[in-house]
Amino acid sequence: MVKNGRRTIAITSGKGGVGKSSIASNMAYLLGDRSRSTFILDADLSLGNIDIMFGMVPKFNIKHVMDGMRQMDEIVLKGPCGIRIIPATSGVSEFSELNHNERAVLLSSLAALPAHDFLIVDTSAGISSNVLYFNALSEQIFIVVTPDPASITDSYAMIKVLSRRTGRKDFNIIVNMVRQESEALELYKKLVGVTDRFLDVYLDYFGFVPLDQNVNTATRKQRLWAEHFPNCEATRALSKICDRLVSE
Repeated sequence: MVKNGRRTIAITSGKGGVGKSSIASNMAYLLGDRSRSTFILDADLSLGNIDIMFGMVPKFNIKHVMDGMRQMDEIVLKGPCGIRIIPATSGVSEFSELNHNERAVLLSSLAALPAHDFLIVDTSAGISSNVLYFNALSEQIFIVVTPDPASITDSYAMIKVLSRRTGRKDFNIIVNMVRQESEALELYKKLVGVTDRFLDVYLDYFGFVPLDQNVNTATRKQRLWAEHFPNCEATRALSKICDRLVSE
């Protein structure tokens, strides 16, 4: 685990298209807005998109660190509310599966970051070796799930693999893209019903983010919905999640 941060949090999902990166980016913003020093690492190293979420075009990225061309502090982007973004590459397949030496370089570079309250790790979707590695590095794992049956099935598969490969037993669930919280709780109970039956794990319902047209509007404009629509339903719901994080 990264020892220079108080909390290292992985945001992950069984499948793509569930709004994982959107939640991770806006969560970072809301934590910064709460005066918590926050880094966000785009851990989809070969198909990164966190810089796009912030409407930024990085000059350097994690590849330059891996290649020894830049130090970590030279690639970090300054975001709103004092948050710091560590951008990934895009379309560079060589980093889709890190080798031992690359992992060592990355870990030592993260350890050299200034002290901070939160490091949010936005993993790629699925159960690749990189996803397993970044989840194992993190103190808390948040799994984003939607009502899509494939998302529920793949979330169960993700929990199963992470538990067996990393030994983790505790997972936090964020339900995204639901009409209301009762739907989120119903989905959570359905997932718990399966994991209780077949796995030795504990799932904590951490909150939900409702369907909100403002999310799509902001995303199309490469803006953070939590920043530009501070009073919309999605922002209020994610704020509750961040308030819980800060209070723990």
